[in-house]
Amino acid sequence: MLASVFIASNLQLSHPLLSKAINAHSSYKTDPWRRIIRTIAFMFIIIRSNSTERKQVIAWLQKLHRGIPLFNFENNVLVFSTFAYGLAKSHQYLGSGTPMEIEGIVKGIMSMADKLDAKDLGRKVPNTIAEIEEYLRQELQFDTEGLRLLKNEGNELTSMWAELKKQGYTKLLKSPRTSITLLLLAKFAQRLSDNVLLETHHHGVFESSFWWCIRKVQCLLSYFHYSMCPHVLTFDGTLDLLVSGSPRMANVPLDLYHEIFGAKGTPPISLPGGSLRQFSDVEAHLPRMAIDQRPMPIVLGFAEELKELIKCSFYRGKLSSSPGHPPRHLGVIMDGNRRYSRGRGLGSVLAGHQVGAHKLLQVMSWAFSSGVRNLTVWALSDDNLKRGPQELDPLFLMMADYIHETMMGDAPFSVPDVRFRVVGDRSILPDYLNDMIIKAETATAENSKFNLQIAIGYGGRSEVTRATKMAVNQMVKEGLSLEEAVEKVGEADISRQTYSAQLGLPHIDAILRTSGENRLSGFALWESHHAEFAIVEENWPALRQSTFLKSLLDLSKRNRRFGA
Repeated sequence: MLASVFIASNLQLSHPLLSKAINAHSSYKTDPWRRIIRTIAFMFIIIRSNSTERKQVIAWLQKLHRGIPLFNFENNVLVFSTFAYGLAKSHQYLGSGTPMEIEGIVKGIMSMADKLDAKDLGRKVPNTIAEIEEYLRQELQFDTEGLRLLKNEGNELTSMWAELKKQGYTKLLKSPRTSITLLLLAKFAQRLSDNVLLETHHHGVFESSFWWCIRKVQCLLSYFHYSMCPHVLTFDGTLDLLVSGSPRMANVPLDLYHEIFGAKGTPPISLPGGSLRQFSDVEAHLPRMAIDQRPMPIVLGFAEELKELIKCSFYRGKLSSSPGHPPRHLGVIMDGNRRYSRGRGLGSVLAGHQVGAHKLLQVMSWAFSSGVRNLTVWALSDDNLKRGPQELDPLFLMMADYIHETMMGDAPFSVPDVRFRVVGDRSILPDYLNDMIIKAETATAENSKFNLQIAIGYGGRSEVTRATKMAVNQMVKEGLSLEEAVEKVGEADISRQTYSAQLGLPHIDAILRTSGENRLSGFALWESHHAEFAIVEENWPALRQSTFLKSLLDLSKRNRRFGA
């Protein structure tokens, strides 16, 4: 993230108009580290904000850039493209992330480029790394020497030694570990940005060996799903380190928040040191929802984080070398939200469901990066709808809010290129939730990299009954009498009418259930005939990535005989 800010800044400074605007309205020359921290804090705020808050951010941007010839669609696209290029090329250089994950990052960033002005909504923007590179080649005319001069000037301005000198060496000596970590991180980010921008792949023996080692340990890290990455190397960790390593910047993120939302604005969580970090990186990277009453999660200690990291790395390595293959279509029974609420002493069942909703986004990234392309999760059964309105009404509101925030293209970095659909009896859902489902399904209809199905108002017996009726009706439409259709209908006819088949998906071939319950409870009754089954003890909101990966590995190694 820090390297991408360096890369984007240099690319923007190579553009005459953007360079003039940057130098005119920011503290780039006089206090570059303040600008860098403000930029990262701004990215943090816009990623974590919900849709209503994001509108306030956009209004603030428009006011801030009033009178500066910067805030128009073409320049917005250029600014977003430089960040997308910096982040994607950094990961490519380090060898982290599959091509599909890289494209997901690009699409997630560029999804905001047409939303800063209502009249620009829907206008075409570059959406792949190839399109970004071609676009920047056309927009930024500079030679290597000119870019080298910009890099040298930028490196002098953003030298961490200069920043430490500004705040005084006394403060440096008070927290040597933090200062050394910050110096190393800044040096690493600057060298990485140099290599990406100038394509200086010819190094001395020591530096070549260093980058070779970095690429080899990428299996230990993750940028797409944060729970596998040590905190200091995450987006949140970078912001915390920059602030804690430079005491004079302690209030910069909080001041920016108040600048955007007003002096009376209250950040979701205010931690010591003025941090805006709302959740630990063990939680999914998801914007805050309107009805968000979740508690701060339990933050793992260093030993636990390290243990989880090693286990995840081991299972990922095993998965990549396994002769088997991950499930073509994974079904998940997300059980244990209410037990999690009670076990954590939360004020309401809804809080447990909210943690579970955030867990879903995290599990999607785990599944996607492990080769699973079709995921169906059971959120609410038709039996669950017998619960009282005091529990169901807030849950329905939360579902509508969650679908809007994650699936409607208004949440950068959330779920890029996911096709979203709901299966189950929608007639028993409230109208506003059905309306939101339809809008989300329409908005994601062209997406193709990952299929997510949420089962709401779903029951296995209901699905089989529905599929049988539809199979019989289909035969009647083809000219058979009702008696003949009932006599002729067979397994293949019913199989063609299951939800998966109707959506053009392979049948569910593996099922994961959380909370340790040893039963299907009616999930995927027809498709589970030959499906493999895995049970984990953790409640759904507490599910760890290592547990999920271990289950996938176990499922991929099963010798499937299909009854033979």
